Amino acid sequence: MTSSRVRLSQELIIEAAFRVSERGGAQALTFQAIGEELGAHPTAIYRHFRDRDELMLALLDALQAEALDGMPEPSQDWAADLAELARRTHRVFLRHPQVAQFSGARTARRENEFRKVDRVIGCMRRAGFGEADAARYYRVFSDFVLAYAAQDAALAALDPETRAADLRAWQVDYRILPAEEYPNINAVADRLPSLEDPANFETALELMLDSLRARAARL
Repeated sequence: MTSSRVRLSQELIIEAAFRVSERGGAQALTFQAIGEELGAHPTAIYRHFRDRDELMLALLDALQAEALDGMPEPSQDWAADLAELARRTHRVFLRHPQVAQFSGARTARRENEFRKVDRVIGCMRRAGFGEADAARYYRVFSDFVLAYAAQDAALAALDPETRAADLRAWQVDYRILPAEEYPNINAVADRLPSLEDPANFETALELMLDSLRARAARL
């Protein structure tokens, strides 16, 4: 039995929303389900979030807060700082895939997102980039991290049967394609990494950082 007398806060609602989404998927993220999770009437949640979209933006900002939690202070090694923040973001997204899969195209416009943006721009400025380049490279780097992490989260959020079929395709379907029709795939088929290989993100991150270092060196 629920009661509207339960003392709610945005923090409690966000924590409950993560639990609901992780059990039932993003489609289960309703005010009704969150209310049941908290033992509160669903209408009580509207006092804190006007609709599901506002709640989703708060959840996305909570992901940024988790990524920033315990993050060391900025150092002299701007590239190492970028790498640390990127890896933290990727790990957090894989811990909360049902919510994180939607982060690539949304702007939370909240405190923790602002903090993270400021950290990345600070790295670009410490690299020696001027204001215009620092702003542009912030955008490209951050969008790369968000897009890649959201893609990996979306894979993790798939139902087990669909996910297994997609993973299996790269280990089976691609390896038996005829060489006469797909010579380049055939040449590397046995070496194609799994979709969930952690080295995929690490390699992409290294390529991005190598490019930024090279541009900084030319200044």
